[in-house]
Amino acid sequence: MGFKYGMALGALLCGVAAGAGAQSRVTLSGEVDAGLQLYKAANGDKITRLQNGGFGASRLLIAGSEDMGNGLRANFMLEMGPAIDTGAASRFGLFNRASWVGLSSNAAGELRLGRQLTGTANLMCQVDLHWCASGFNGTGIMYNGDLAVVGRWISGSPGRGGNNNDGISVFSGGNGTAGSAESNRKNNSVQYTSPRIGGFQARLMYALGETGSHPLNGNGNHFDATLGYTSGNLFLAAGYAQVRPDPLWNAKGELATLGGTYAFGKLKVGAIYQYETASGPAARWTHASAWAVTAAYQAGAFEPYVKFGQHRTNGTGAYRIVDGTDTFVVNVGSLYNLSKRTALYADFVTDLRGSHGDPAIYKNDPRSFTVGLRHRF
Repeated sequence: MGFKYGMALGALLCGVAAGAGAQSRVTLSGEVDAGLQLYKAANGDKITRLQNGGFGASRLLIAGSEDMGNGLRANFMLEMGPAIDTGAASRFGLFNRASWVGLSSNAAGELRLGRQLTGTANLMCQVDLHWCASGFNGTGIMYNGDLAVVGRWISGSPGRGGNNNDGISVFSGGNGTAGSAESNRKNNSVQYTSPRIGGFQARLMYALGETGSHPLNGNGNHFDATLGYTSGNLFLAAGYAQVRPDPLWNAKGELATLGGTYAFGKLKVGAIYQYETASGPAARWTHASAWAVTAAYQAGAFEPYVKFGQHRTNGTGAYRIVDGTDTFVVNVGSLYNLSKRTALYADFVTDLRGSHGDPAIYKNDPRSFTVGLRHRF
C-alpha cells in the first residue's frame, strides 16, 4: 500500500474509533483470498502465479449506522480492494469497491449517494450463486476477457459497443459512464432501494457523468432500474440500463436483463439472459446477447459448482464473434469449508472459443486452474 494510502486509512480508522460512541454500530470486516494459479492466455503465453482473489476479490470494509429514532437510520460504507499477493492498493482508487452514505427506514426504503454497485450487477451476482466469484480473476459470470483476448460474458452495465481493452472505464474520466473492465460500480451515483412489498423490491440508480452536455458526445449519464421478486426458494428479477455518450466514448448503450434462481433443497440453480444494443460513431458492434446457467450443491463441507454460458456480438474485424469464435465460458470447481469463515477451493475455467481477433495471434482457448485459501473476518 502506498504511503499516502496508508496515512489516509490510518486517519480514517482513528476517526472511526473516536466517533464510535456516537454510532449505533461501526464494523470492520472483510475477506482475504489468495491462490496458486496455472494460467494459459489466448495468445499461448503460460504463467504460474500467486493470484490475488483466486476465488473472490480480497476486500477491507468499514460500515456503520446510526439509529435516529422512528425507524430512520443513517448508513455508510467504505470498501477497498487491496492486493494480497503484493500488498498494493487498487489502481482504481483507495475505496474502489464502495464509498457511499445514505438514509434508510423499513417503511420508505433506502437512499444512497456515492460509488456503489448497479442494480443490474446486483441481479447478476445473485444468479452467479457466489456473488460473482470463481472463474477468471475471481469474477464468476462477470468475466471480461483474459490478458490477451477481447471477450465479455454477463455485464453489470452496457458496454456501448466496446470491450474491456478500449479504456472506456469509469476511472479514465467518464465518471458515471460504463466501461467493461469496471462497469459494475458507478461513481457519482444516487440509488434508491424500495422496501420489500409482497415479495417485490425495486432499485433505481442515476449516475452523473459530470462531463457537461457537449452536443456531439453527450454527458455520460447512466440510468439503471431493476425489479426483483422473492418467494420462498424462488428469486426472479428483470433490469434495464442505459448509458449516454461522453467525450471519451461517443456511443450510447442499452442493456436488458432477465434472471433468477431456485433452491431444490441442497441444490441451487440459476439462469440469466441479456440483450444489448449500441449506437454511435464509436460503437464497434451494435447488438449483443449473453446467457449463463449456474448450479451449486451443498454436500457437507464440500460445495461443488458449475457455471457456463455464452456472449455474442455482431462486431467485425477484431470484434467479430461468429460461430467458432464466440465467447463460451465453462467454470467448474468446489469449495471445502474448514469452518464458517475459512475455506479451501479448487477452480478450473476456460473460454472454449477464445480465439477472438486475428487467428494468427489469438489461436488458443484461455484457461486457468487455481487452488487457494479464502478467509472472512
